[in-house]
Amino acid sequence: MGEGEEEVKRKIKELSALIGVLEKKANITEEVKHARTSGSPDKFRDAYYSVDDLELRKRLITTTGELDQLYLQQCELAVASATEELARATDKSKQQPWPLAIAAYVGPMVVGQWGFGLFGAVGGAVGGYFLGQWVISATKKEDAQAVAQAQKILAAAQRRNEASKVEPYLFSAAEQAGGEREK
Repeated sequence: MGEGEEEVKRKIKELSALIGVLEKKANITEEVKHARTSGSPDKFRDAYYSVDDLELRKRLITTTGELDQLYLQQCELAVASATEELARATDKSKQQPWPLAIAAYVGPMVVGQWGFGLFGAVGGAVGGYFLGQWVISATKKEDAQAVAQAQKILAAAQRRNEASKVEPYLFSAAEQAGGEREK
């Protein structure tokens, strides 16, 4: 997770805490909780518009707008991060594990030579060949799994990002500025 993502998460946490305090001050905590659990934006908006104190209502609405904007930013950062991770996984999968494969091949040959002379070296070479092939195969399989996982994460981040743009703000700019419901 990048530095920008951490900063956005920190700001989201701060604004969420501030919204909780403001909702408590406005005495709408239960209505908002019910609206959130029901998934109804209209009930959520109604709860905020039920606040009589105009300044408090404006503060709730503008803070929610800031939170919405940060969420959009977080979604964009998540897509960028997932794209970078996919590129890293793809690049890694294109590299062959030759040093490891050579070690797997030469190691048994050296041990065989040391323990059993020429016949041990030949036997170690044969065993090392198959061990080296197994190492290459296992590494390729591991890399393919990492690429597939990175693709899934990127697809999920892109879906979340697109969904966030359908109705990005709970309150319009005019509602945020005036604190009154738009007709």
